[in-house]
Amino acid sequence: MSSETKYKLYAKASPDGKGLGDCPFTQRANLALTIKGVTPEYIYIDLHNKPDWFFQINPEGSVPVLDTGDRKITQSAEIVIFAEEKYPNPTLRQPGNDKAMEVSQNIFNVFGAWAKNKEESKTGELKQAFIAELSKINDYLVSNGGPMLCGKEWSISDCHFAPRIYHIQAVAKHYLKYNGVGEMPGIKAYMDFVFNSEPFKRTGYPEEYILEGWAKYFS
Repeated sequence: MSSETKYKLYAKASPDGKGLGDCPFTQRANLALTIKGVTPEYIYIDLHNKPDWFFQINPEGSVPVLDTGDRKITQSAEIVIFAEEKYPNPTLRQPGNDKAMEVSQNIFNVFGAWAKNKEESKTGELKQAFIAELSKINDYLVSNGGPMLCGKEWSISDCHFAPRIYHIQAVAKHYLKYNGVGEMPGIKAYMDFVFNSEPFKRTGYPEEYILEGWAKYFS
């Protein structure tokens, strides 16, 4: 493992501009780096007022961006793979990771379709589609023994899923008045374990940042 600060990670800024903001994609990348023992230098970007110089770093203006010194990686999934290949121990390629990715990869899009929907006639159908998707993941966790997607060790699939379920449970409870996320036993055990883990706490941000970020969809 490595503890040196040799990389720069451009990340969404918190509302006060002094810490990490509510970006699940940045947290995905940051989790992989943190699990590998790598502490980057954080450069916080106000996504509502992006500085001109940032577009020279990433013309698309999106975060995260990892500057390794040799290249700039602008996709969170690619940052995870970089971390895994550069620092192979501890591995994130746990047995069953591919299946876990397959099971969990659609949940954020399905939830977003329900949460952002403005057509009342579609609400029930979209809610049921989300519950079905969540139940699929819950059943997988229960059958797999948990507490995480591939057992007791972090995997690539967890770096992908953990930040998303953090957003989902906060938004569902606050804005949609749906408490069912935390009532499914496999999902509850997952959240209890992961949200209290050191990597998640080191890369996380308060729920109020999430709610502020999603407020535009419910105004």
